[in-house]
Amino acid sequence: TFYVESPQKIFWLSIITGGIYSLLWFYRHWRHFKRRSIECKKLNIDNPIKYEKDSEIIPFWSAFFCGYYIIGTARRIRDRLRYIGSSEWRTGPWWAFWLFGIDNVTWRYNPTENISQNISVLLIGLVGILISSWQITRLQIKANQSIVLSHEMESISWIELKRWDIIFLIVGVVFTPLVIIDSILPPI
Repeated sequence: TFYVESPQKIFWLSIITGGIYSLLWFYRHWRHFKRRSIECKKLNIDNPIKYEKDSEIIPFWSAFFCGYYIIGTARRIRDRLRYIGSSEWRTGPWWAFWLFGIDNVTWRYNPTENISQNISVLLIGLVGILISSWQITRLQIKANQSIVLSHEMESISWIELKRWDIIFLIVGVVFTPLVIIDSILPPI
C-alpha cells in the first residue's frame, strides 16, 4: 500500500542533507501511489480506498510541491489505517502541512553584518529542518504500521542506501556546510 522505508534512515538523511532528502521521499511515495493505481487497474483489482486520479500522478510535481502534497500523503496513510481497523489511525494531515514547511521561513532572510543575528536565524532554520524531518518520519512510521498490520510484511527493518539516497547524501554533505557558512558570514 505504501512505499516501504526505514524511519530512522529518513530522519537522519533528511537532517544530514539539510532537508532536501524529503524531496526524494515524496517522489518515491507518489511514484508508488501511481504505480499501485496502474497495476490495480491492469489487474482489475478493486482498491477499497479509492483515489481515482492516482494513475495520473506526476511524481516530479508531487516532490516539487511537497509542502502541499504532504496533506495527501497523510490522508492516504490515515485512510488506510482506519480501513484496516487500527486504533492509531490519526496522522494529523493539517498539522503535517503547517509544521512541514517551517524551515522555509528563514529562506528569505539575507545575512547581515550582525553575525549573532545570522546565527539565530540559522538556528531557527535548523530547528525547522528538524521539525520537517520529523513530520515525514512520523508519516513513514504510520505507513509502516499500516504495512505490518495488514500483513503485507512481517516487519520493517533498516533498508540499505540506494543509488539516489547516496546521491542526495553526497549533495547534502557538500552543500549543507556551504549554506550554513553562507548564512552566518556577512555579505562581502
